[in-house]
Amino acid sequence: MTDATHGSPASGGSGRQSFAAYRIAGAVAAVILLALLAIQVFEIFDGDNHTVPEVRWGVPPVSGEQTGDSSLVASSILRERATLQGPRAEFGPSPNAQRTFQVGSETQLVEEPIADPDPFLTQEWSNPSDEELAMIRGTDRVEGVSSLPYTGAEVFERPFARDWRLGLADFATHLGALAILGFAFLLALMLALRGRMPIVRGKSERKVQRFGLIERTTHWMTSVSFLMLALTGIVIAYGDTLILPFGDGVLGQTGWLATWGHMMFFPPFAIGILAMFVLWVRHNLPSKLDLNWLAKGGGIFSDDVHPSARKFNAGQKLIFWSVILGGGLLVLTGMLLMFPFWILSINAMGWVMLAHAVVAVLMIAVILGHIYIGSVGMQGAFWAMWTGKVDRNWAAEHHDLWLEEIDGKKGAAR
Repeated sequence: MTDATHGSPASGGSGRQSFAAYRIAGAVAAVILLALLAIQVFEIFDGDNHTVPEVRWGVPPVSGEQTGDSSLVASSILRERATLQGPRAEFGPSPNAQRTFQVGSETQLVEEPIADPDPFLTQEWSNPSDEELAMIRGTDRVEGVSSLPYTGAEVFERPFARDWRLGLADFATHLGALAILGFAFLLALMLALRGRMPIVRGKSERKVQRFGLIERTTHWMTSVSFLMLALTGIVIAYGDTLILPFGDGVLGQTGWLATWGHMMFFPPFAIGILAMFVLWVRHNLPSKLDLNWLAKGGGIFSDDVHPSARKFNAGQKLIFWSVILGGGLLVLTGMLLMFPFWILSINAMGWVMLAHAVVAVLMIAVILGHIYIGSVGMQGAFWAMWTGKVDRNWAAEHHDLWLEEIDGKKGAAR
């Protein structure tokens, strides 16, 4: 039965069932996310993250002979060609070393698909002979200038490219999966254990204006833009894993849409970040109240504890500065990536791309927390940005000092 005084939905049978449903949904989501997280951790440490060769190098068979495996012949040819990259004084034509490097029909290299690359990976490729090791030379690096008649030739031989590939393909992607799945799991677990935060005194049915039209428009423009940037970025970063199983055509179309969509949603996101800073920065400056709010956990773990706060509490301030600083960095790095090489060198562009990816996945994890609190995590919070008005009891419990300021202004106006 509903409390007649406060109208608390939590005091009635249907209210209890409704709040229990949130906990059940949280438990189900936590189990699913934990399984996905375990799969991701396994994929990191299972030891199969090798680049598997798809073709082998060989020489074409001599006319009239049967086609056979000529990959062994190719090793000597590759070694011969590798000498072309050495110092000319040592390997080039000279009176003491009359050598020519004319490539005739007998040493032309061809490619042929590997029917089953796994045995090749575990045998010849992963266990090279001494001669092959001398040619591969592990992690040695060679730096210099290119003499090829192409201004961008040095791009193809860059030691930093290995670090960039490692950082983007391994560090950023694994960090993103762990951060997003891990934080989502913690939020689902919190919902399962804690349940939805109710309005303790129940709904009063009296509303108070919290955000105006300009504030709400700015919030939703920035939010929708960020969500679309996040989705398109996930397609770009994880398309092979998430979308390729549905077919090459689906990956091609979604990849095309994601590439262009990622740039299309950049302008409204950048404008929204700037507008949010102008509108709310004065309300988000740190204060002593924030320390008390953080010490009490914001009242998240108990219905009886509600630390005092003005228009924005410490948790909302952390979200605000994460969006302003993180979003600002995304805007800056995104602009540099949209206009490559105007300011930075190719190595600097690599660092910019890596920073853009890392900040993006961390921001997605942070925004998940914001979405959780503003929707299923807290009763009454969603309407603040949807209609601009909140229940008076909700305001008194979570932003009591702000409500007193509002009442004081109304009293002064009278």
